[in-house]
Amino acid sequence: MSAPARLFEDPVSDLDSPASIPAVPRRVRLGMPHLDVGGLSEGWLLRHAGDLHWEAVARRLGVPTDDIRDEAHDRIYPTVVALRARYGAPLSCVHENDVLDAAVEVMPCGRACAEGRITAVAGRTALSIELVTTFARRQADGAMRTAVPAARLATRWTPVRAPSSLARLARAARRAEPLDDPFVGPTLDADAAPLGVVRHDPSPYADYNGAGLLYFAAYPTIADTSERRLVRRLGLGRPGAADWALGTSPVARDVFYYGNLPLGERLVAELVSFADDGAGVKTRVRLRRTRGRRVIADVVTRRLFVRGRRGP
Repeated sequence: MSAPARLFEDPVSDLDSPASIPAVPRRVRLGMPHLDVGGLSEGWLLRHAGDLHWEAVARRLGVPTDDIRDEAHDRIYPTVVALRARYGAPLSCVHENDVLDAAVEVMPCGRACAEGRITAVAGRTALSIELVTTFARRQADGAMRTAVPAARLATRWTPVRAPSSLARLARAARRAEPLDDPFVGPTLDADAAPLGVVRHDPSPYADYNGAGLLYFAAYPTIADTSERRLVRRLGLGRPGAADWALGTSPVARDVFYYGNLPLGERLVAELVSFADDGAGVKTRVRLRRTRGRRVIADVVTRRLFVRGRRGP
């Protein structure tokens, strides 16, 4: 009797080789794991984009992701400092059994910095996600500190271009400098009085990654969850409209990351701005640690009003 066929065939025979990282572009048939109540799950999409980015970094360095280390052989991670997402149509336009085709390009823009662009099409909707990451090593207290790859890897990480506009914007946001960006606005004032505030307790089972860090893709989800609560509390939704998660769908988002949240600590979400222009809304949600009130992220989102759907 012949040996049973393997259900899942790896594209390469040597699983210890860097070549075992799957090739791109990547195709995914979208099903229930990839959808939420409003269409394509942005949380899943960002996790997928982050995974593609990480794989591309490792591919460029020529090592598996768990062998990206500094000279002291400590593990370092490409931590996200900025995210920019643009969608050709609201994510509610993406449906079950649509096929998502994605490709990724990652370029070094500094000794510790990478810029990635993930381009995809889901059904008929074009998607673009930019990520700016920096290599960082986790400290004993859980904080992250910038690090550079070991010398054996650094020779493969030669900067090939100057920082992009998103990287420059992220630096200015972190330093509380003027931004003058057409989407984000003139500034991300950390002292701006919020319209409303809610506390949030992130889940270690859903919001944290394998490195024990609040995952970059969880920040927008936490912001959305908090925004929905505040829209109801403050009466900002339209009378008789569908639930906020069904009646609106994102088309653009910028996120600037300033810090992480230790496991077990709660955060505070503040709705700083809410602008309704008739076709949709643009909001800014600011996330703070409860201890010390330090701002850990700004999330700026543009949503369009859509006809809410409740199922297939």
